[in-house]
Amino acid sequence: MSAISLIEVTAKINDRKSLEGITLEIGAGEQWALVGANGSGKSSLGRLLCNALPVISGNCRVPARSAFVAFEKVDEILEIERYNDDSDFLGYVTEGTPVTKFILSGTAADEAQLADLAQQLGFTAILERGLKFLSTGEMRKVLICKALLQEPELLVLDEPFDGLDQHSCAALRNLITRCIEHGIRVILLLNRFSEILPGTTHIAYVKDCGIFRSGSKDEMLNSEPLRRFHAFHYTLPDALPEIDSGHSAPRLPAEVPLIEMKDAVVTYGEKRVLNRVNWTVKSGEHWKISGPNGSGKSTLLSLVSGDNSQAYANDISLFGRKRGTGETVWDIKKRIGLVSTSLQQEYRVGATVKVVVISGFFDSIGMYAQYSPRQQEIAHEWLELLHMEKRSGDSFRDLSYGEQRLVLLARAMVKQPDLLILDEPCQGLDDVNREMVLKLVDHLGRTGNTQILYVTHHPEDSIPCITNSMELVPAEDGGYTASVRSPVWT
Repeated sequence: MSAISLIEVTAKINDRKSLEGITLEIGAGEQWALVGANGSGKSSLGRLLCNALPVISGNCRVPARSAFVAFEKVDEILEIERYNDDSDFLGYVTEGTPVTKFILSGTAADEAQLADLAQQLGFTAILERGLKFLSTGEMRKVLICKALLQEPELLVLDEPFDGLDQHSCAALRNLITRCIEHGIRVILLLNRFSEILPGTTHIAYVKDCGIFRSGSKDEMLNSEPLRRFHAFHYTLPDALPEIDSGHSAPRLPAEVPLIEMKDAVVTYGEKRVLNRVNWTVKSGEHWKISGPNGSGKSTLLSLVSGDNSQAYANDISLFGRKRGTGETVWDIKKRIGLVSTSLQQEYRVGATVKVVVISGFFDSIGMYAQYSPRQQEIAHEWLELLHMEKRSGDSFRDLSYGEQRLVLLARAMVKQPDLLILDEPCQGLDDVNREMVLKLVDHLGRTGNTQILYVTHHPEDSIPCITNSMELVPAEDGGYTASVRSPVWT
């Protein structure tokens, strides 16, 4: 295992940002984690270690064979899938690129090696499924598997545990340990100190596109100055921003349920995803939704948000009106705010942060109508609550993954909708922003008129105002069904 050496390296991130003065010596046998807040530059540092950033000055010695796995790579892959999708032309939904074909392309590995690795990571069942039908967690497993089959000397994993259920996280930790034992150097890029693995020997804290402090794991974890720097300091607002009454839907009567599903079924081809789901969300209720990777959580929420056409084939009522009785998708969306990985992947139009937030008033991706000065003020107030007001004029595309997540959260909350759908909203967020979001969402649930549907794989990310829980569990005859129970935040 060769040493890695960066001496006073400056490397270009984009036209406006660079890594500056990076000095990092990683000796043979050392296992490092790079920790930092959203937008700190740690993902760019990971790319530099994989020789994927142009070096402007300094001495840089990194492994010849390396692999980098990050959220942003998923967006690139799915963009290619969309471009090659012939479903609309053919009149039926095509499978797209199968997982097996995608993983093996560009590698010297065979199907036997893939099958062995897929078994270790627990995704044998999806090997013949199309990429576009994978959940966020399943897609992360696929990318890690493809990277490992390329036999890299260095594997850099950017937030590898985000989007994975607890069983998958345990399997990935074991796999990382085996990689290290087989001579692969693994460097983790993390937002959470709690996700640092026991085998980690050194930590570097990244801030403002430079290394703020580095040292042995014990030295760094016991550093009082670093703990104070990374601590959570957030004061809840006295009041939430006002609602733009001109663009808000009339409030529903208290006796009208927001959601009623009766024996809902969703299938793709011969695969049954949801199987006889019965679920009612009454006025005033907030819900936690859980289930393993691939159980259909995002599919369930797409039935609610109006983004799944199979809602019309089911007995589903939203906001007191049965689907398929003349309502439009926009009638549904005007009552809903949404944060999800799929929305983040779809928001590809060029727009500033301010415009992305304002688009929440119009439920659009991009802006195609004139917005009012009051809407602009409300959008700015939400950005202030999330400490993103200084990025208001920046391009949404130039933000880090976690920063984009914060902007989409402001977009979802800007109209204070009847229903706020949060599909893993803290994915990609650092400890400080995660705590801020959890407290703000709880504040919204306690003081506003918005009801919350919240999906998470992290039981420690509790929101006290949520007192109802629905878990998707395997059904006896295939797919997943709903189990309603009292939530347990641990």
